[in-house]
Amino acid sequence: MTRDNGDGATTRTPAQTAVVTLRDVAKAAGVGLGTASRAMDPTSRYVTDDARSRVHAAATRLGYRPNSSARATTTGATPTIAMVVSDIRDPYNAQLVHGAISAARDRGLMVTITGTEHAADDEVRVIRMLRSQRPLALALAGARGGTNSSHAALLRELERYERDGGRIVVAGEDELPFDTAIVPRREGARALIATLAELGYRSVALIRPDGDSSGVRSWETGIAEGARRTGVQVDHVTHLRDIPMSREGGYAAATELLSAGRTGVDALVAATDTMALGAMAAMRAIGIAPGTDIGVAGFDDVVDADDVTPGLTSVNLALEAVGAAVVEMATSTPSETRRAKQFEARITVRASTPPRS
Repeated sequence: MTRDNGDGATTRTPAQTAVVTLRDVAKAAGVGLGTASRAMDPTSRYVTDDARSRVHAAATRLGYRPNSSARATTTGATPTIAMVVSDIRDPYNAQLVHGAISAARDRGLMVTITGTEHAADDEVRVIRMLRSQRPLALALAGARGGTNSSHAALLRELERYERDGGRIVVAGEDELPFDTAIVPRREGARALIATLAELGYRSVALIRPDGDSSGVRSWETGIAEGARRTGVQVDHVTHLRDIPMSREGGYAAATELLSAGRTGVDALVAATDTMALGAMAAMRAIGIAPGTDIGVAGFDDVVDADDVTPGLTSVNLALEAVGAAVVEMATSTPSETRRAKQFEARITVRASTPPRS
């Protein structure tokens, strides 16, 4: 498109494109405006599959893009699920988020992610910010620590969000009064100790991060239950401080543990795979062969455990399925009673814990 400047020259101007409205989509799909609106709402149950399919096909053909701000004004929410994770760098959270994104995509939703560094106080701050953005649902996926007062403040903030019409779902421990997809940490830890006992291990030392969080408490509870049932001795190393939940943390903890001359320990059990890999590196650095001299087991089975040497024994927590369940519960018809969905942990034995005679 050109414009005459009056001096014989012309200037090219961009073509004006008409904005496609929902009314245009409804007309193209052969449905009413109300039906088209419900069809574009991934949480609506009051539209047939055929109508929804025709409306989405028409929207794609016409290049229609819903106005999220307008939708938030009329429905009170944007088509997003906000996942609040404890550490965005943790492979554990990556698997949860991957499962959520896959399920959200099928429902026409987006997933946003923010991290809180394992702190309930930071969760409160983040949730206050997210309330103004009005996501369809909040999904809490962090293993949080904090004081009783910080947990009470978190609960108050979540209840405010729920009163405003938002949905809340938890992926993790069964500790909050909202729909929960329970990560089977306790059951998995208990089963891991039973498996190690069957392999002939009689004394294990725990490598855990410093600080107190619901996830670590569940893991330790399961370890203790498994030890009581099998007679396995557990060395609770309590003097280590400032140990992060990372490869570096596992390296530091294993170095101090093994340099202290502890005898009789035939396996190290780490709270995460990442910490276990750090422990294996520390063992090699001081001349101990992982698996051959002392067994090593991780937890959560989220790293490429088959690709390390020796392969790392770990516990699969069905994290992608947990993430998908969060979205399913967030978009399903609300229940009058709180729902809790259980998942099964699976032990994968690899070369890092060979049978002991």
